[in-house]
This record gives sequence, structure tokens and C-alpha cells, in this order.
Amino acid sequence: MSEKVLKEIVVPGESIGIIEEFLPGEGTYIDCDHIKSLRYGMAVLDVNEKRVSVKPLTRENLIPEKGDIIIGEVNGLKKDIALIVIKKIENKGITLSSPFHGILHISQVSNKFVEFLSDVIRVMDIVRARIINNKLPYQLSIKDRELGVILAFCPNCQNPMIIKNRKLYCPQCRIQEERKLSTKYSVNFRL
Repeated sequence: MSEKVLKEIVVPGESIGIIEEFLPGEGTYIDCDHIKSLRYGMAVLDVNEKRVSVKPLTRENLIPEKGDIIIGEVNGLKKDIALIVIKKIENKGITLSSPFHGILHISQVSNKFVEFLSDVIRVMDIVRARIINNKLPYQLSIKDRELGVILAFCPNCQNPMIIKNRKLYCPQCRIQEERKLSTKYSVNFRL
């Protein structure tokens, strides 16, 4: 196998080439016609196979991957999609220095019908989710019992809400709201 270094350092999402030039290899993904890096590493071309791959520069992969459990903050919300800023990879014990983004589609919040995403999560909520793909932006799911909102804030006073009668409650404003709560919900959670 004859290898040629294409780029010394590439970051996740960086274009390495187009599919007319190379075949995608390990550590890459296809976005439209571009082959992009899935990880921080070195872009290497297998000259014989015309296959480009990204070799990690660190021993442990410091980016989220399919199957990882992440902690993130809901940054944007539409009727059926939420934008989540991924701040931690919980199962790897890694706090990310530069956050990644994930998308939570309404079909990935419950096994039951949900009409509006705002019925189960809100902007500023801290969520525990699973990554279900290896492509940027990451697709997330909170269907499992231990996944979902792990900390929510009152929309009026921004104080952490407590659980009361299986709903979220603000002791100060006396507001009651519903969310898809994780079994790990805690007002003492800190990012």
C-alpha cells in the first residue's frame, strides 16, 4: 500500500476532495459531492486504491461518534426540529473545547405521537441524547428512558425547575410545564 499525505491536519467537516477524484475511506463521509473529514487528523491517500482516509492524530477520538451519549443545550427550536449544541461526550468523559452541533427531529423524541417539539423540549434545556449517525450535523435521539431533558429552566425567572407530580415546576413563579424528562434529571446538574 502506497500512501501520500494530502493534508497534515484536517478538522471535522473539512472538505478533502470530491468523489470524482477519490473514494471515501475510514474517517470520512460524503456531503453532496464532497468527501469530508469526520475527525481531527491527517488526510491520507492510498495511491493504489485512490481512497482517501483520515488518520486520527490523537490516541482517543475526541469527537462525537455514532452511539455516543452526549450532553448538550437546546439552542434553537422549530415545529419539528431542535438544534442542540453538543458540549460533552458523556460516555468518553470528554468536555469539548469547541462544541459540535446536533439536530433532534421530532420523530426521535418518543415512540408516541408528538405534534409539537416544544411539548417535550424547550430552548435552554440541557439534554442527554444519543448520536444515531456519523455525519455532520449529528442526528440525535432522546427516545430511551435515561435520555431527554436533564435540566430545565423557568421561562420567566430562569431558575432551575424541579419535578413535582411528574411535571416541571418553578417554585418561584409557580409555573408548571411538561418535558420529555430523563431518569437522570437533576437541578444540581452542571455542565
